[in-house]
Amino acid sequence: MIMLVDSHPDIIEFIISKMQNPRILRYLIENTEDEQIKQLAQEKLKFTPLTETEVDLYQGIVNYKNMPGLGGFTQAAIREAEDKLRTGGTYSVHNPEFLTGANISVCLTKDFMDAVENDSWYELRFPDVENYTQKEMKEYNQNWHEVGDVRKWEAMGYGVRVYRRIKAKELWNLINVCATYSAEPGIFFIDNANDMTNAKAYGDQVVATNPCGRVA
Repeated sequence: MIMLVDSHPDIIEFIISKMQNPRILRYLIENTEDEQIKQLAQEKLKFTPLTETEVDLYQGIVNYKNMPGLGGFTQAAIREAEDKLRTGGTYSVHNPEFLTGANISVCLTKDFMDAVENDSWYELRFPDVENYTQKEMKEYNQNWHEVGDVRKWEAMGYGVRVYRRIKAKELWNLINVCATYSAEPGIFFIDNANDMTNAKAYGDQVVATNPCGRVA
């Protein structure tokens, strides 16, 4: 199981890279207003045009549509042939085996959910390691894996880079569409978990969960 927080710069690619349903990719392309989501969905989607022979075969089936007995074909077969001719080919996905051995989930923060509710912009950001001094980079390598929260990291005085801003509802819709129709990503409300966990009594925090502990 692999988890990524909602503010990570790679969150959109992370979600779309696991999508195996070409219909959902087409839906995202047609309905999203976010150009990065659209571009990544287009890159993931694979289209194989019909050959001339296939066009002739499907057209031959469709020609029986208005004939008595339908030439022995079913209505479903004729509708499928019409759809193939209309789309001009077959949709599938690139890299269908990518991450097939792992489930993916996203950690959702209160900041993100507030942005969704308020229909505002949301920043995708990460420690600004490209511009760290040698001392800061050493501290990053030693401490980031224990902190793991860009908000806390920034509060500690370290530089954070904003990679882009996205309408929170666009990311929320991406998560929900993919989770609904492909069962991934799973959803884990990380701030809620930390508010309610008894790990706080031991000076600890929740940073992830096993697949059985998330909301999918």
